[in-house]
Amino acid sequence: MKAIKTIICKISPAIIASFTLALSINANSSTCFFMYQPKAPAKLDKFKKIK
Repeated sequence: MKAIKTIICKISPAIIASFTLALSINANSSTCFFMYQPKAPAKLDKFKKIK
């Protein structure tokens, strides 16, 4: 039991750092997606697969 606790204590900072990094990347990308959505030019309609 003590060995498992020491392993968890050693791994937990790396797990927290990876979750924090993923959260900050996803939060920033989704915010930019909702804030700025440029309109596609009409000339690009002929290249769309779904019309």
